[in-house]
Order: sequence, then C-alpha cells, then structure tokens
Amino acid sequence: MKNLNLEKMENSQKREGPLLLIIMDGIGLRKNSEGNALKAADTEYLDGLIKGAKNSNLYAELYAHGTFVGLPSDSIMGNSEVGHNAIGAGRVVEQRSTLTKNAIKSGNLFNGTKWKQLISQINKNNSTLHFIGLLSDGYVHSHISHLIGLLEGSKKDQIKSVRIHTLLDGRDVPPRSALIYVKQLNKQLEKINKDSGFDYRIASGGGRMRVTMDRYNSDWKVVKRGWDAHVCGIPEKGENYEGYFTSAKKAIQKARKIYPESNDQYLPSFVITNNEGTPIGKMENNDSVIFFNFRGDRAIEISRAFDEEGFSEFAKACNPKVFYYGMMLYDDKLGIPEKYFLEPPKIHDTLTSYLCTENVKQFSIAETHKFGHIKYFFLGNRDKSPCPDLDKYVEIKSEPSEQIESHPKMKAYEVKDKLLEVLDANQYQFLRVNFANGDMVGHTGNFNSAVIAAETVNDCIKELVEKVKELKGTAIITGDHGNLEDMKDFETSHTLNKVMFLIIDSKSKVNYTIKKDIDKPGLGNIAATILNLLGYKKPPSFLPSLIEFYT
Repeated sequence: MKNLNLEKMENSQKREGPLLLIIMDGIGLRKNSEGNALKAADTEYLDGLIKGAKNSNLYAELYAHGTFVGLPSDSIMGNSEVGHNAIGAGRVVEQRSTLTKNAIKSGNLFNGTKWKQLISQINKNNSTLHFIGLLSDGYVHSHISHLIGLLEGSKKDQIKSVRIHTLLDGRDVPPRSALIYVKQLNKQLEKINKDSGFDYRIASGGGRMRVTMDRYNSDWKVVKRGWDAHVCGIPEKGENYEGYFTSAKKAIQKARKIYPESNDQYLPSFVITNNEGTPIGKMENNDSVIFFNFRGDRAIEISRAFDEEGFSEFAKACNPKVFYYGMMLYDDKLGIPEKYFLEPPKIHDTLTSYLCTENVKQFSIAETHKFGHIKYFFLGNRDKSPCPDLDKYVEIKSEPSEQIESHPKMKAYEVKDKLLEVLDANQYQFLRVNFANGDMVGHTGNFNSAVIAAETVNDCIKELVEKVKELKGTAIITGDHGNLEDMKDFETSHTLNKVMFLIIDSKSKVNYTIKKDIDKPGLGNIAATILNLLGYKKPPSFLPSLIEFYT
C-alpha cells in the first residue's frame, strides 16, 4: 500500500485558525462589462478582497477549461465535474469525455466483449436498439460526434432498427440551438437509411431540465416524463400542446411557439409518430437501450428506473423488459448501471486522501445541486471518503431546478449559516464550501437573476471571511469554471474564461507570495497550495503550489 504521509514544511507559519476554501461555482473573469453579471453586481466586499490580495501579491488567475482540466482540447469549456476533479486531485487527469471519444474513435468500444454481447442480443431477438442522451456538442455530458460514431458502429454491425431519444440542451450550448443538432443528426440518419434495410429515426425527446436528466434525487417527475416519452411513447400534454409530432423539428418549433419564455432545456417532452399517429419508438420486450451520456450525475436516476427491481420512485406507465447499458459506470459504489461499456477514470491519492493520512479534520458543505461535486468529484469520483470519521459532509436541500430563475439566492444563505455554525465550533482544520448560484442561475440565461446571484455570493463570502479572520484563520476564494460573467444574448453556457484565486490570511504579515514562474497555472495547482498553507510539502504527483515561501 502506498505511503501517503506528507513531509512537514520548515518555513511555514503555524496557524491558529482554520483554512477555508470557498468555490464560487460558475463565476469566471471577463474584462468586458457587456452581459457580465459579476461586473453589474454590487460586490464591493469581494472587490475589496481582490484589491487587497493583488496588493499583497496573493492573487492569481487560473485556467479552468480544456486540457488544463483533462478535456480533449482547449476549445472545450470547463465544467463543475472536471473542475472539482482537478482541485481535489491536485493534477490533471484524463476525463470521461476523452475516454469516450478515444474508445469510439479507435473502435475499441465496438471490438469489446460488451458491445458484441449487445449485438448478439439484438440479432437473436430481431429487436430495436434505442439511444437516449443529450444532443449537443457541449462536451459536458455528451457530444453529438459520440452518438454519430455509435450509429456508424451500429450500422457496421448490421443493426437494422435504431431509435434515438433526444434530450435538448440549451444549457451547455446556446439556449435555442436544438434545431442545429437535430439537423446534423437527421443528415446522418438520412445517409444511413439510404442503404436498404436500415431504419434509423428520432423517436422522442424534450428539454434536459424538464425531461430525464434530473440529479441528486432533486425531482423524480423529470425522470418520469422521460420514461413516459422514451419508453412508453406518452408525451407531456398542455394547453394547445398534444405532444405528438411527425418530426423532432416540428415538435421543437411548436413548443417554442406555445412556450416562448422557455429555452431548449425546459421544453416539454415529445413523441414522434408515423402518419397513422402511432409512436415509432415505443420500447418493446427484448429491445436494447444505450444511455450515451458519459457523465454520471444526471444519468443515475434514469439508469435506476431501467435496472432496479421493485423500483418505486414513480409509477411506470409501461415496463417492458429491455437490455439497458450505460456508456460508463455512473456510480461505482452502488453499481449503477448493471451493464455499461467503459470504466470511469479513477483518481487515486487525492488531496483528501493525504489529509486523512495526516489526521486533518475536514468539513465540506454545499446545497443539493452541487453536493455531488464537493464530495464525489472532489474525492476523485468516489462516493465515500477515505476517513469518514475525520471528513464530514453536509448537504443543504435545494429547491427544484425550475425555481432557480425566480429564486436566484437559492440556498446560499442557509449554506453560509450552517458553515458559520461549524466554524464557531472550531473542530475542523480544513473546510470547503461550494456556492452554486453563479453556475445554476447563469444557466437560466436571466441576467437580472444572475446579478442577484453574484450579490448573494458576495454577501455570504463577507460573513465567512470575517469569521475566518476572527478565528485567526485563512481563506481561499476561487471558482471552478466561468458562466455568469458572459451572458450577453441570453447566453446560458459555461465559458473558456479564467477564474480568480486569492488568499486572505488573518496574519498581518505572511512569509509567502504567489509564484511568478508557473506557466499557465490552473485548478490542479490549488491542492498543493492548500497543503503548503496547512504546513505540508506537496507529494511528487501533485502540480506545483501557487505560492512560495521566503524567510
């Protein structure tokens, strides 16, 4: 077993109080004021901290996207999963998106035993293969090129009947871009269907935040809407909206007309029918299903609905016996799903693992929407801490996602109040908190709400930093990726922007400063910095610390 003991630093100053890491989820840096909710907000306290940190040379700007967080290229925006992976791992690790891309592009997925078993089942039963997943090129949960690669692999293996259940994005991509991806997909389907005997078609869909992709058990009605549409051929119905259409294009156009205030991510479910009005993609016994998203948090609940014996989270309108596969193992602790193609990246020897070995007491808190990030992703894609007795987690229950736009303060004040209570108890040496507002409100595209979100985070930071100073401790403020700093034209997606990193030390004089010689510092450099501030040298596997000490 690897020795995870750390060496003590000789020249670090002993701190009486705690070290608090504050992650402002979805708050990046951008000079332009247009569409910049952070600049439009009254963040006088945070602005003062930044100014003070710059004057003390305790301020840096970090890369939080692309290859800096293990994604396939630097044109790909960061996200909360990869950001928390990098912060918690102390280094850059290959991400799920890269593993999936390589498995499909190389053909290794199609040459594997699991794929061949799937093909055998379909051929044996002369059945249909269904694909469910997010249709976009956002590269946060999926990528349309992965779906196209899977369709090409299916055709090559002579799968004759394929149905696709499309989840519309509008969150990690422009808010009304769904028809672009539907057009791309239809072009590929037309190409495949030109050959005799192949029948590949879109069968159902809906906006990702309305249909199928719930997470952290926030709202099971979202999953039920997906089950009804994808599996049973039953769409959502509303005033002037029947939910049955002869094409995905017509469904999206109709939904936008009836619900003009909703962007793609919130559009209702739809079902595609033939000219006689019969659903073309209702699932039957012995059909096979692949959920092609690679990211796990919004794949777990629908996977449970397919796999779980005695499932009881909602009443199923139909329940055919199908063979269900996930693109990846989404939850290794619970074994969800039972059948999958790829193993997720395992990140060993994380920051938490080292601190556990040194018996450092730790505390983490976030509201539901980001609780899995502050725990599962921070721990290197694990649901359980290496030292549960030393490492405590608290979740503050979120309101449903559909309320975020009208309640941009979310549960930030409740998170802050609980953390103040814990800080006062003075039991933990290292604490971390995620404020979800910047990301979750930024995704709504509502600029005014995003301004309130930024001000809310500023208010919470003020109380927390002042408390840390009172306790003679140290605070670090950073982000995991950008979002609300670029919302021009109702933009909802993450950004390629850097995030701030600043240290607020209660000591009037410190013997360290930000390093000047790190080429393109990123989120992976934070863990070593935390270890230094706690009095430890970084392990060899970690990226360099952002600070250096002097005598």
